[in-house]
Amino acid sequence: MAKTLLDYNSTVVTPITNGVNIPIPIAGGVQIAGVSVFLDPADPASLTNRVELKATIGVEAQLDTPNILVRIWRAGTEIFYGLVEIEDAFNDWGLINVHMVEHAPLGVQNYQLIVENQDNNSSARVVGPVVFSAMAIGG
Repeated sequence: MAKTLLDYNSTVVTPITNGVNIPIPIAGGVQIAGVSVFLDPADPASLTNRVELKATIGVEAQLDTPNILVRIWRAGTEIFYGLVEIEDAFNDWGLINVHMVEHAPLGVQNYQLIVENQDNNSSARVVGPVVFSAMAIGG
């Protein structure tokens, strides 16, 4: 059975390293990008949807070894998280790649990409690239 592209959206905050300078907070996190897709209730293909989310985040460890928690939220609910340790002593620059798939409710779905440092003794920042995309597929 053929699949149908229901909607697509992307945000490119910056396509390059050193395109941004966003400190990664120790508590609370910071949203670095957002995307949305529309799953039309009138389209039967939307009932069997899958929303594929992809993100690339360039980070720099500035002090010690930060543990970066990457979160994706939809409608105020966390739907994904992953923890990445950036080794300051060996490679203080890194790219974090995220790939996640979910079955989403119908209507407009807003997604937030959030980062937070889990290590109180370290510091890090988002330097770019920062790219976040959502592709809704049905059928």
